Amino acid sequence: MLEEGSGSGASSNGSTPEPPEPFAPNFTVRFTDRVNKDGDSVRFTLQVCQNGLTIQLLEREFEDFEYLEHCVVTNRASQGIIIPPLPQRSAIDPHTAEVQSRQQMGKDSRKLIADEFHKDCRQLQKYIELLLSHPVLGKDEKLDSFLTNKDPPPRTKVKKSLLSRLSDSLDARKAAYPDSEEFFQKERDWVAKYRPAVVESREAFNKIIYAELRIVHQLEEISTALKLSSCPSDQVHHKRFNMVNYLFADFVDTIKNHVDDSANKDDSSLGFMLTLWSHYIESEETMLLGRTCLMVDYQQCNRALDKAKPNRKEVAEKAKKEAEAAFEDCSDVARHEIKRFQRLRSNEMMAAIDEYASLQLASARNTLAAIGKSLDQIKSMSF
Repeated sequence: MLEEGSGSGASSNGSTPEPPEPFAPNFTVRFTDRVNKDGDSVRFTLQVCQNGLTIQLLEREFEDFEYLEHCVVTNRASQGIIIPPLPQRSAIDPHTAEVQSRQQMGKDSRKLIADEFHKDCRQLQKYIELLLSHPVLGKDEKLDSFLTNKDPPPRTKVKKSLLSRLSDSLDARKAAYPDSEEFFQKERDWVAKYRPAVVESREAFNKIIYAELRIVHQLEEISTALKLSSCPSDQVHHKRFNMVNYLFADFVDTIKNHVDDSANKDDSSLGFMLTLWSHYIESEETMLLGRTCLMVDYQQCNRALDKAKPNRKEVAEKAKKEAEAAFEDCSDVARHEIKRFQRLRSNEMMAAIDEYASLQLASARNTLAAIGKSLDQIKSMSF
């Protein structure tokens, strides 16, 4: 019998299958720069390719991706799978955009951040790529239909019912149950430590990006002020002032462009990956909780079978076997899934950190070169 916290009893070790063969996605998808906004509706254009040839140009709205995620998550075949996270929807109404702009530029700022649909395109493209490259999800019929049918799926608002939310609340209570296998218990312990750490890192990194954006805005104001402060050129000292002023304004513009470019590149490298994996780790936590719930159900079925009266033995035995099969199948899938997930996470985070370091080095060199150039120009001036 499988007891809570015991290492004995039924275990998924014996039924673990051989690792699957490398999976090749059926399609490749690229989001184009063509994004159409009409009120609260934002339509993205997808270029779908197969065997190197474009087979379809599609228009999809964010609600279409929400429906696709709903289909993927509710598919029974997804038990034990760490579902790639759907990106958060960007602000499209003025009030939300104003709130986000103040978060980035400061509470007293009146500057509104322009629509950043290029970020939405990249995040949604990554989401589709993660689905397509997954050995199980990449074969999903709903995903295939989403990418091959010209018409979008039914645009219905996906909401959780009261019973579903209540079920989630009850399932969350089972998260504290000790696992029957050391492999999964160690993974649960790791997730409990890693998730808050990566969320904290993402928030701290975002603060750096927001600070850089505020510096860009301030440099822009300094440059404007310098350009407006020129004097009439009817006197020699006015001409000299204007020359120095012009050089300084040009230098400020150069530094502003460097900081702006650096902030955007930082956000699209390490910032992008920290955001992705802070949400992806939540998906792993959800998967592990689902497996824990199946484990608890299996334990309860074992106890019910032990206590069952003779006339209820057959029903209890059937329930026990079904619970055992569900738990074993989920554990088999989850073991391979966790190993795949950790390989992907390590590779992508290391690549992002390496890219971020290279960008920082390049930014520092560009800034140093700009300072040297401006100093040389000032030294060469004749007064």
